[in-house]
Amino acid sequence: MKKAGYFLLMLLEIGLFLGGYAIHYFTKTKMGMSRYVVYKNQGWNRDYPMDLYVRVIQVILIVLTMIVLLWFWKKRKTVTRMTAAINSGMILLTAVYVSFTMVQSAGGMRDYYFVSLILGLAAVIQIIKSVAALLIKPSKGSVK
Repeated sequence: MKKAGYFLLMLLEIGLFLGGYAIHYFTKTKMGMSRYVVYKNQGWNRDYPMDLYVRVIQVILIVLTMIVLLWFWKKRKTVTRMTAAINSGMILLTAVYVSFTMVQSAGGMRDYYFVSLILGLAAVIQIIKSVAALLIKPSKGSVK
């Protein structure tokens, strides 16, 4: 059951990345997708403080990553290499999200809000996988 849940979350992450790539690709190549993205961006900017939301999500992801990393550091003697790899992926995805949202903007990239949402969801899923890996006790045959 543990492996099935991990596998499903991994497939969901891969699906998010593929969806983000598809949105980015079709926004650049298809005029209808580009118009829709511009329309949604204008609506979201008019109705919501999107820049504030992006910054708040950055802070939340950084804080969650630091909490899980500190928890990992406390349990470092009892965790497996797989747990360490999952935590490395968590750090990497959080860094990718934060750097993407710092470097890009809605003015320079039409699909910025869509892609940043997808990267944020992938980072949250990776944090969930890291917490689950820390909660599960290593089996006797696992490599430390």
